[in-house]
Amino acid sequence: MTQIHISIRKPKTGGLDPVTGLMRFRPVRRHFDAEKNLVIAASFDADLSETGELTVDLLPTTSAFVWQVIELADTPQAYTRYVEVPDSKTKVEYADLVEVDAGTFVPKDMAGSQLLKVRHASTQSEAETLSAQYPDELVFFDETATTAKAAAALSTLESITAEAQTNAMLAKSAMLSARSSADSATATQSDLSSLATNASMAAASVANDSQTVADTANAVAAKGETAIATIDSTVQAVKDKAEAATTVLPSTGTTEGTTDTGTTEETTEEPGKDSTPAKAKKATVKGA
Repeated sequence: MTQIHISIRKPKTGGLDPVTGLMRFRPVRRHFDAEKNLVIAASFDADLSETGELTVDLLPTTSAFVWQVIELADTPQAYTRYVEVPDSKTKVEYADLVEVDAGTFVPKDMAGSQLLKVRHASTQSEAETLSAQYPDELVFFDETATTAKAAAALSTLESITAEAQTNAMLAKSAMLSARSSADSATATQSDLSSLATNASMAAASVANDSQTVADTANAVAAKGETAIATIDSTVQAVKDKAEAATTVLPSTGTTEGTTDTGTTEETTEEPGKDSTPAKAKKATVKGA
């Protein structure tokens, strides 16, 4: 409820006098309140005091209804106002209430202008329902609920941010690890390629050396065969000559079993003696 303070005066010589009488209040249109009660468009009266004042408790208006206030003071005629009543914890002056058009609920000082329609809700749940029901209108609800909702949302965002940062760090670590593995794999591949190249060169060198050794061995074998053939030929020639020498000897004119060595007579002279020929010595040659 909102307390509305009303003060009515009438002019007189030298000042103002209080007005007595009554005020009639009626909600325009039937509507449901926050507790889901159906409130019908019934009126009630309240009397002005001797000082011409009145304080009355009224339900805050919503988009569903406004208050009709009929001033039945001791005046020649009554006067009717259609006003909005804010949801306030402090007393509101009747003069400060916004007067609206009875049919559209649009404030009179904004008639003809494009308005932003606003709805009030008591809870966040009700505000969400009204927002879904009236997407073209702005819905306000309790500040405490809004703060709690914002705090919860902020906490959720902070949690999401922290999780995102953690995931980003893990992703970065995984990327660095993958990059390191890739570098290691590249280095290993390079080493393997180098080893393969060296192995190929070594194999080629071994094959070349093997071919050289094989060629040298073949050459040595060929020379050995040639040397053996030459030796065999020389031995055969020597053997043939030996056999020829054994079979045919030159004639010496001596008896069989002896060889004339072509002896000569030697004269030995001694002083005082006659010279006499010495006998030639014969040499005996063994048969070969």
